[in-house]
This record gives sequence, structure tokens and C-alpha cells, in this order.
Amino acid sequence: MGECSLLEDLCLSELDGHPAGVFFEVFLVIYGFLGLATICDEYLVISLEILCIRWGIREDIAGATFMAFGSAAPEIVVNAVTTLKGQSGTGVGAIIGSGWIAFLAIPGACALFTNNPLEIKRRPMLRDMIFYTIALIELSVFFADGSIAPYEATCLVVTYLVFLIVVWVAPIIRRWWRQRQGEIIANTKSFVELVEEEKTFLEVMEIKDSKDSEALNEFVTEAFEGPEGEGCMGLVNTIIEYIAMPLTCLFMVTCPPCKRNSKYECLYPLTFLMSFTWVAIFSFVVSTVVERWAAISGLNSGFFGLFLISVGAEIPDTIQSVTVAKRGYGSMAVANSIGSQIINICLGLGFPWVIHNMAGKPVEIQDHKSLQVAVFFQAGVVFFSFCIFLGSALVLRQKKAILNRTKGCALILAYIAVLSAYAGITFGTEKSS
Repeated sequence: MGECSLLEDLCLSELDGHPAGVFFEVFLVIYGFLGLATICDEYLVISLEILCIRWGIREDIAGATFMAFGSAAPEIVVNAVTTLKGQSGTGVGAIIGSGWIAFLAIPGACALFTNNPLEIKRRPMLRDMIFYTIALIELSVFFADGSIAPYEATCLVVTYLVFLIVVWVAPIIRRWWRQRQGEIIANTKSFVELVEEEKTFLEVMEIKDSKDSEALNEFVTEAFEGPEGEGCMGLVNTIIEYIAMPLTCLFMVTCPPCKRNSKYECLYPLTFLMSFTWVAIFSFVVSTVVERWAAISGLNSGFFGLFLISVGAEIPDTIQSVTVAKRGYGSMAVANSIGSQIINICLGLGFPWVIHNMAGKPVEIQDHKSLQVAVFFQAGVVFFSFCIFLGSALVLRQKKAILNRTKGCALILAYIAVLSAYAGITFGTEKSS
């Protein structure tokens, strides 16, 4: 038996032929995804929220930068790790697969698990879809030859910077135009300003939408105290809590709880650094096991990124989006899932590639031909989503896009069809070769 390498395969090659080897690797992947979900939701995102509040960052900029980074951290770090290991195909596959889920599965689940149709703001969704399409086209063109040049990686990062400028400038221009038209614009305060005045979360939300105070009160109560009579879901959550107890204890020791107005709030930079370190560790474990499975099975690493890493990374976002949608905040639930995909491509792929090129190391994309097929599928997914969300709204001149259960079923069926079609093409190609 040869010497094992912790950095190459976590010494998992030592378990080859052992009956418990496969089960241990499956356990590592599941526990890795659980660790990613826990550290991102309970520490990384909270530290970024405190950062935005203390730095006085406007909420739309915060949502498009730090908060989007928090939700997209698993995919971003997986790509960074796989790029350093020379396996960029896994990271690209994970991010494209996350796009499938964000455009189809998450909105479909939100529609199916809510009693009433969801109203979604047209303008932010149209903006995000346009920029995502631009980023997807750039990605398709750039890795068509199987490699990423320095200027190509830089172009992805610049696209994200342009997106930020649009997010920042567009509300200012819209406000100025409405004032020119003679509209009276209320001088409302931002979320950050309200928090700095020590308003409670409920007061902030009531100021944003005072028409739904009872529903908001219920939302806040359940968010902080937990709903009564959870039934089956409550049992599942309890089981997950027991399984994750070692992780919870580990995170409590290494990451200061920097929640707003707590005595450790000032330690948010340390919380951010430590939680990001844990994200990197869990991403390394998951990507290593997945790459090993790809090597053993003979399938390309991009396939596992599309079907495994993306699903595991998007499960927490799906649960959060459905929870928010059930409270009536459909625009927040759907727009956040789609908007985060821009940072996935532009920074999740572009930034690690820029660093890798600056270090004088070429970026090679394994299995780029099969990933190109996945990009074409994603282009179709974006067009289908545009028709579902905005097609009727634009034709009928509706102020908001409507997402009902019929459209939700169509989105879920489209997701299943995309997965099945791509899997069929992949397996067919592997057999013929």
C-alpha cells in the first residue's frame, strides 16, 4: 500500500477495498454539506450583516455584495479550492448546477409550498436576468477552448463591478426621474439607519410595510421562537440538531457569536475570518471526495459538480426561500436566489481565476466540452424562466410578475427534464467513447 496524501485525497485511498470505505466517504460529504449550511447561516452571514451595519453600507449594495457572497460562499470556495488543485471543472459544474436550481427548483418550490400566488417585482428580476445572461455568455465563450486567459478572468470580475454600479446608481436615477415627473417621494430611512437607531426587527419591517403587521408579528415570532406544532418537520429538525451537535460545539468554541447588540458584536471580523476558514475546510473535504468519485467512476468531475455539489450547496438556500415565500415575501425569496448567481459566475469563477493567472499558473478547464453543453442548457433555462416570470407580466403590462402553483409545477418539471436530458447526454457520450 502506497503512502497516502492528506492534501491529494485525504488519505481515503487507504480505505480502498474496505467495506466501510464508501459509507465513510458518503458520511464525509453529507457532514461537509451540513457544516457548510451551519457555518454560513449562523456565523458567516451574521458577521457580514454586522459589517454592513457598522460600515453604513446601503441595503441594496449590501445585498448585491456581502450578503450575496455569504449565500454563495460554498460554491465560490469550492471553485477556488478546485482551481488550486487543477480541477476547475468541478467548480464550474457546481456553479452552473446552482443556476439550474436557482432559476427552476427554488422558485418552483416557493410556488408549490405557498397557498397564494407570489408577487415578484419586475425591475430587479429583469436587471438580474440581463446581467446573468451577459455573464453566462462570457463564460461560454471564455472556456470554449478549455482554458481561461488572464483578460478573460478579469472581464468576469469587471462585469460584476458594472453590475454593482447599476445597482447603486439605478435607484438614484429612478428617484430623480420620479421627482421630475412631479411625484412626491417619501424620505424613508434605510434599513441600516433604522438599525442604528436601535429599532427592533419588527419595527423595521412595520415601517417597510405597515399594512401587514399581524403577519409580520407572526413571522418574527416564528423566526425567533419557532412555530408551534411543527410535526414531521420538527422531528426532522430535531434529528439534524443532534447530528450536528459536534459541529455546533466546534463552531461555538472557534467562532465568537457576534449577533447584533451582543457583547461579542465587536468581534465580527474574527467571526468572519474563522467562519470563512471553516467554509474553506468543508469545501476542500467535499470537493476532494467528489473528485475521487469522479476518478473511480470514470465520469467527468463537472458532472458531479452539477449533480452533487450544487444540490448540497443550494439546499439551505431552498429552505430559506420557501420559508420566506410562505410568509408572503415572494419577491425577496425568488429575486435573492437568482441574484446570487451573478456573484457565483463573476466572482465565484472569475476571482479565483484572476489570482491563479497572477501567480503565473494557467487555468485549465477539465471536461469543458460537456460543461459547454451544460451552459447551453442553462441558457435555455434562463429563457424559460424569463417567459414564466416576466413574459405575461410584460405582455399584459402587469406591475408585478405573478408566480402561481401552475407555473411552479412547470418550473419543477423543467428542472427534472434538464437533469434527465443532461444525464442522458453525459452517459451516452461516456459509453460511446
